[in-house]
Formats: sequence, structure tokens, C-alpha cells
Amino acid sequence: MLLPTVGIEQIFNLPYTKEDFKVVHHQPINMPSIPHAHKHDFYMILLIEKGSGTHTIDFKAHEVEDKMVFFLAPGQAHQWELSKDTSGYQLMFSLKFLLPGSQRFPYFNLSASPFLPLTDEQYLALIQELEKMEKEVHHAEELYIDILQSRLQVVLLLIKRWYSDNFSVQEFAPDHRIINSFLTLLETHYATHSEVSFYANEMSVTANYLNQVCRKKSGITAGDYIRERILLEAKRMLTFSTLDIKEIAYTLGFNDTSYFSRFFRKYTNSSPQEFRKMNN
Repeated sequence: MLLPTVGIEQIFNLPYTKEDFKVVHHQPINMPSIPHAHKHDFYMILLIEKGSGTHTIDFKAHEVEDKMVFFLAPGQAHQWELSKDTSGYQLMFSLKFLLPGSQRFPYFNLSASPFLPLTDEQYLALIQELEKMEKEVHHAEELYIDILQSRLQVVLLLIKRWYSDNFSVQEFAPDHRIINSFLTLLETHYATHSEVSFYANEMSVTANYLNQVCRKKSGITAGDYIRERILLEAKRMLTFSTLDIKEIAYTLGFNDTSYFSRFFRKYTNSSPQEFRKMNN
């Protein structure tokens, strides 16, 4: 069985018309333990007011601290073990709830840091925006959906400003746009194309140039990005599906199971079978 994908409407038993947006204030959080990983078909922002524990996103455990924001994009596997007194907000929304023409938000990239510590000032600003959203949902007056969409845009842009202060984000640099385009293509084609030349051709640049741009901005090549994306999906499937190794290898574009096993061992120091055993 594949890793379950959970929609907003399934979590909160919402009617279809409200499944694209939800804001929840946990005082404290109602599910401090989610021991089994799952993935969502929506975006999620988790604001920790206070609490501790770990939030594991795509097999990497992150310490939970006060005044911290976590980011989760559709398709990412996550689970958490939080202290029972953990409080905060969950903001969940689908892609179609975003305003038309919305910018890219760097913190939802798979290669980006999935968390951001906030200053006291940033934390208060975010809390104020989320409280305004809660009021709009509660009163549900005329045009409240439009207002929620606009407030969501404000929240995402504020976080983008703060995120850019902590991490290297150069949104308008030509080489940054190349990386964004590459990562978008990679998310669509990683299971069928593992050649740097394919992505370079799609973007009308040379493979050498694409590798240089990636290395300059992130320290790794385009080939490294491709390999890491394939390995991540392999880990997800080995942990959360009942497909056999041959089926997983074929799904990820490997016609030779033994080659897939050698590839996996080379970069994880364990065989697919050993990894599955350790994570089940």
C-alpha cells in the first residue's frame, strides 16, 4: 500500500466547498503524536507558539521550539512527536486557493529548509494575521473567501520576507530562475528522466551551464539534485508501500533491479531491503 494522502476535508470532515482552506488554533494541540508518516494533497504552515518535540519531514527529524514555523508542501511525508502542552496554529490550503499569479514561495521547495525561527516581532505580526483569518472564518460574511485569499497572500509574503533574511533567496536573479525552472521540471519528470541533458534541453541551456548554476547557488550539481530526488522517493516507497523492490525500481525508471540496489546502497550505505527493514 502506498503512503496515504490525506486531504483537508478528511482531517476535519468538511463539506467540499470548504476543503481548500482551514485555519486551526490548537490550545493545546489535539494530536501531539502522529507516529505513522503520511502525506497531504495541500500546503501546510505550522506555527509553534510553545512546545517541544520533533517534527520529521521526509525522513529528517527537526527539533520543535517556541516561535517556530514549519512548512510542508503537497506530497511530503511527515510525522511528529510533540509535547502535550504544544500550542500553535495550523494553516492549510490547496493550490487553487492561492490568488491567481501568486509568486513562488521558496520555503515550499523540497531542497529548502522546512522551518524558520521567528523573532518576537515577527511572531506577533504572524499571530495577528492568523487571528484575523479566524474571525473571517467565524463570521463568514459577504466576500469572506476573497478576504481570506488576500490575507493568506499577506501571510505568505511576510514569511517570504523573513525567510529571505535567514536564507539566500535571490528571486529575480536569472540563475535563480533557472534553478526554479529546473526544480519544477524535476518534480514532474524525476521518475522518467535522470539525465541532466534532458532538463537542460527543456530550458534551452547546456547541461554544463545548468550544473554550474546549481553548484554556484547551492553547492551541488543538477545531477546531485536528480539523484537526491530519486533517492527520496525510493525511501518513501520502501517505507510506506508494500511494493516489492523490483516494482519500486521500475516505477523510478530502473529497468535493472540489481542496478537500483547498487545505486541505493552507494548513496545510503544500506540496501533497499535493509532500509525497509530498519524503517518498518
